[in-house]
Amino acid sequence: MTMLDFAVLATQEIDPEGNQPIGWLAGLYTLALFIVIGLLLWSFTKMAKKARQPWEGEDTDTPTDEDPPKP
Repeated sequence: MTMLDFAVLATQEIDPEGNQPIGWLAGLYTLALFIVIGLLLWSFTKMAKKARQPWEGEDTDTPTDEDPPKP
């Protein structure tokens, strides 16, 4: 490395080996992101269960391949 590289690294306070702490703010953002994703997945599964239920007034007896046709 040249002297200029060391000067730039010294002014930016960057470890030459790339070891930098994540910091509290970035850690909190990451934690908040995981919480938001968890809430979205929970809401999606809740809505998917609700979507599988029959609507009000809908006939729940749907014919399958095993049922003989009704005359």
